[in-house]
Amino acid sequence: MPHPIARALRTPVAALLGLVLLALLGGWLIAAPFALGDQPRGAAWTAATRTDVATGAALAGVALLGLLGYLAAAVAWLARYGR
Repeated sequence: MPHPIARALRTPVAALLGLVLLALLGGWLIAAPFALGDQPRGAAWTAATRTDVATGAALAGVALLGLLGYLAAAVAWLARYGR
């Protein structure tokens, strides 16, 4: 049987890992049209590039809000129960 502290750490670590992976996915969607050469240099953005950048920004924004919310909850917990 795992130690109670180890069991208690699984959920936060999984949540943080999921948020970080979501942020990385958003960053990749933003960078992909330029990194893969789908967007010509100096040209107006194509519809696909605009869609990729907007979707990536939305995903990265959601991940950032989730990480900030988790940080706020951790700080509140420490303020209440920390020594």
